[in-house]
Amino acid sequence: MTISVQEITDRERWDGFLTSQPRGHLLQSYEWGELNRYLGGHIYRLGAMDNGRMVGALMLSAAQVPLPVSLPGIRLNWLYGSRGPTVEHPDSPALRALLEQAHVLARRERAVVLRLEPNIADDDPAMDDWLAAYRALGFQINPNAVHGRRSWVLDIRPSAEELLANFKMTWRQNVRSAERKGVVIREAENDADFDAYYELLKVTSERDAFFIHQKDYHREILRQFASKGDAVLFLAEHEGEAVAAKMLIRFGDWCWDMFGASSNSKRNLKPTYLLQYRCLQWAKSRGCSYFDFRTIPEILEPGEEMWGVYEYKKGFGGFSRLNIPTQDYVYRALVYNAWRNFVEMRRGRRHAERKKVELERAARGKNN
Repeated sequence: MTISVQEITDRERWDGFLTSQPRGHLLQSYEWGELNRYLGGHIYRLGAMDNGRMVGALMLSAAQVPLPVSLPGIRLNWLYGSRGPTVEHPDSPALRALLEQAHVLARRERAVVLRLEPNIADDDPAMDDWLAAYRALGFQINPNAVHGRRSWVLDIRPSAEELLANFKMTWRQNVRSAERKGVVIREAENDADFDAYYELLKVTSERDAFFIHQKDYHREILRQFASKGDAVLFLAEHEGEAVAAKMLIRFGDWCWDMFGASSNSKRNLKPTYLLQYRCLQWAKSRGCSYFDFRTIPEILEPGEEMWGVYEYKKGFGGFSRLNIPTQDYVYRALVYNAWRNFVEMRRGRRHAERKKVELERAARGKNN
């Protein structure tokens, strides 16, 4: 097998390959690359070709290293492949070919590191072989992931009735209670609906202390995916008031729960439970097999950041899926080590602060 690597500019060819592969992922999709461009990133889409047939893909973004101190006149970048590369098996010649081309790009970009987070999880029978393959190619493990390593996933191939029956009892009761109390779920239809979604997102961001992108970026996400029917924005309303919202994206036979938001009022109506059930029904109607609730704590212990989110997601049934650790190929060791130490220190401080908040929240819940 003789492998050549070329940049791919054909959206259908790129997405068609990824959706045909068991390890293809939304974050490697052509559309996600366009979203990175929208934010000002530089994107490379590398396709590994065997006699005209695509046998591997790797989308990389190039960005400046956020060093703790500025170095006048010096700009250093890093290359990042989120949930890539995508190849058929660990000993595929396509893997080496893609990475050799990535090294060429790294030299062009004056990169400190090539960072990969492949879509290979603990349910992959060849997981150990993948780790060995990256180690043999010169990569080292970085314990600090860019995208959360662990997610909550539900197999939605059973009927909607079976899925509901597998919810925790209280979750089922909340779904039915929300319906009885007049909560209505509908698709967003116009700019006013989108504005309502984003206002709820801002409320949730302030309440739960997480970052959100600007409104125009969220609008661009919908524009990229909704034209093919692969994205939807749902609103949960009560008496005409938007009380919860969700954005979903489908890619291949997976659906991702991208963004969720809820009001600080009428929480007793439990609108998010009915909304979540409608989301599962939408994913099924689009032919999806799996629903990805996205990130949960990497360490599944009470008090960890996002523990409450994890307990909420777990109530709908499903399983935990843990990706392999981040893989780094280091080009400039001194800068890399300084950057990594800075990140570890900052994350350690943030983790301690968030864990304290989570424990206090849990204690308040027990007392109420």
